[in-house]
Amino acid sequence: MMRLCILTFLAILCLFSCETKSIPTPYCLGSMVEVGHFDHSFFAMDSTQLDESLMLLQNNFPEFFKEEQNKADLVSRFKDPQIRELFSAADSVFPEPLELSAEIKDAFKYFHYYFPNQDSLKVYTWISNFESINPVTISGTTLLVALDLYLGKQSHFYKSAPEYVKAGFDKHYLVSDLVHAYFLANIQLPKENTLLAYMVYHGKIHYLSSLQIPNSKPYIVMNYPEEKMQWCLENEANIWAYFIENKLLFSSQHLNKQRFIEAAPFSKFYTNFDAKSPGRVGQWLGLNLVSAYMENHPEVSLNELIAEQNAQKILRKSHYKPK
Repeated sequence: MMRLCILTFLAILCLFSCETKSIPTPYCLGSMVEVGHFDHSFFAMDSTQLDESLMLLQNNFPEFFKEEQNKADLVSRFKDPQIRELFSAADSVFPEPLELSAEIKDAFKYFHYYFPNQDSLKVYTWISNFESINPVTISGTTLLVALDLYLGKQSHFYKSAPEYVKAGFDKHYLVSDLVHAYFLANIQLPKENTLLAYMVYHGKIHYLSSLQIPNSKPYIVMNYPEEKMQWCLENEANIWAYFIENKLLFSSQHLNKQRFIEAAPFSKFYTNFDAKSPGRVGQWLGLNLVSAYMENHPEVSLNELIAEQNAQKILRKSHYKPK
């Protein structure tokens, strides 16, 4: 009888939590994401029975075998000492694949809470051997994340990478990178070519990503070092004043997008701001604009936010005025 009462109470609590719109309880939501760890299975193959092992691997990870695979290439990869060293390093950073799987699933439970009509997703981890500097590759509803790009900025594998790039090669950013990459691949680029339009575009992506990882700190959402995020918070009013005084918002010069939107070691104010500022500060301002807009207009749905292409409307109705 007591057990029945406890189960009933938990069911009611779960139902109540899932109906709370601010921060839903992800454990009440069904998982619509499949997570697999390709290289854990790949390097666990029996070297004396590679034919059978590869066949089993193909059955478990068909997405990795959509194109015709040369068996000799796979065997070469299996024996490659550098890839094995990378796998070993990643395995020391992510020693519990099930814990990583749970963290990824929690984020995408939030995603399917806010977007219940979206298709189920598949997320696979692997060792990319630095095929790309981008850690996440997306094809349709499949997300591929390279664990060898999350070994920590001190890893000797990154010794030739710029400092601002290495700062993002940290495991704490992995889930944030996944949700960012998904929205980047699925949200239409702005129709206008102004700096404001691109600020709002990236602001939407950061805002939506923050909803998927609501317990993460702001610097994680922005993929900033913590001290760079603190600099932004302390200088928000000055940054905004600079944009207004220099009439940057409605500029369509590509140079201004390079200065404030694109990845860089710092943003280019051409003042003493530069050395301490993070790159992409225009994206951060865009997040603030979108957050203020949504806070002032709770009647706007997330799908309506995504579809809204009028950046000036979002600016005007956000009433954004940092102090």
